[in-house]
Amino acid sequence: MKPLTRRGILSTVNPVYDPLGFATPFLLRGKKILQLLCKANIGWDDVIPDELRMQWEMWRSELPLLEIVEVPRCFKRKGMDSLTKIKLHHFSDASTEGYGQCSYLRCVDTSDQVHCSLVMGKARVTPLKPITIPCPELTAALVSVKVSDMLSRELRYDELEEVFWTDSKIRVNPTPPAG
Repeated sequence: MKPLTRRGILSTVNPVYDPLGFATPFLLRGKKILQLLCKANIGWDDVIPDELRMQWEMWRSELPLLEIVEVPRCFKRKGMDSLTKIKLHHFSDASTEGYGQCSYLRCVDTSDQVHCSLVMGKARVTPLKPITIPCPELTAALVSVKVSDMLSRELRYDELEEVFWTDSKIRVNPTPPAG
């Protein structure tokens, strides 16, 4: 058995093709392991430390589960009448581990049936350089705007409303400090 190296981990994580981001929560964990290896200055062909090896082996053991994931691609549920309202909701969030966004299409038909579908998502690990949470929160919101731009061109719905959601709060002092 070949020893586990950073090069071997990269060759397992990178080839997973996920253009719409349905596997993003899972893939982010693998990418975080790679980032920790970089932070620890582990060379491409160096043997992985035991602590990260255990995380990697757990992640690797779950990788085959991606084969059973099924995602319905029709945004309108079977049996729905003509659509009266279509909204695209973009959610963004960040943490010390990563930041990302996901976009859902909410369809309402003439009989007020509602159906929501995940359209796509994107996520990245946060940079190694220490930063405060507002920075990746803002970056995640920016990713939502870029995804919105692309989806509004690709989905081709007339009168598509869009709503952007984030849990970020900016506290503004209404009066400047005295002095």
